[in-house]
Amino acid sequence: RAVAATFTAILAAVSAVGSSFTPPTALSSAAVSSSTTQLRMAGVGGIEELANNALRQSPSTTQFYTHKMCPFAQRVWIALEAGNCPYEMQQIDLYGAGGKPDWFLDLNPEGQVPVVTCFGGAKILIDSEYILTRLAEGVVEGGQSLSGDGSEEMTDQIDQWRNDINDRVKVVGKQAVLRGGKNVDELMELLRSLDDKVVGPYLCGDTVTVADASAFPFLWRIDDEYDLEKNGCKNIRAWLDECGKKRCIQKDDSISLVVVVVVAPW
Repeated sequence: RAVAATFTAILAAVSAVGSSFTPPTALSSAAVSSSTTQLRMAGVGGIEELANNALRQSPSTTQFYTHKMCPFAQRVWIALEAGNCPYEMQQIDLYGAGGKPDWFLDLNPEGQVPVVTCFGGAKILIDSEYILTRLAEGVVEGGQSLSGDGSEEMTDQIDQWRNDINDRVKVVGKQAVLRGGKNVDELMELLRSLDDKVVGPYLCGDTVTVADASAFPFLWRIDDEYDLEKNGCKNIRAWLDECGKKRCIQKDDSISLVVVVVVAPW
């Protein structure tokens, strides 16, 4: 139930983001000096262990920098929530007259969301799919695994779904938008071929994985625009229903357009 509420609440994108925020700061000079001294005292074999210990002892608050309309950032939001990861969220104005703040460009010079920082900024993660991979690996302490049962078969299924969404659905979907829907039949044919791969109730089985987080913002928008069930994608439609059956999706007009899926400049 909590997972279903997570998906629908995130896609509704109506949660207010707190305005009180302090930009990330570097580790204190004392902490850096202490870690450096320990590293110098360590033998070659112990350096990596000491470095990891230093990260664990640094401030552990995870910061998630996002924009609620961005489907790529929504992927990470879903994963953070589904994994019960402790984090704080800060929304970045992508289009404001004042531009993106300098401190955010220090985190990601390309100015794109999402960005996740861990261990007081000691780890900076950019690119939604890379962040999903690191979340699945447990980069956020206190979070739950989103890697399913960890079997080779499950891993292959997760990887295949992520590849299909990124390398196929987004490519064909972009053309559908740019060509005014003229190749929507091609998009539906592709999605029907993926429909048979839905294990159920979630994409890869009984639990939410990073495959679901990766796919949901995009397939949700496509369904909103084209009605996947009417186009022969009953399994994908059932999956979307499973994700949101415990709470009605309160759609926001600004994110319900499929154009956001494929031509967003993030």
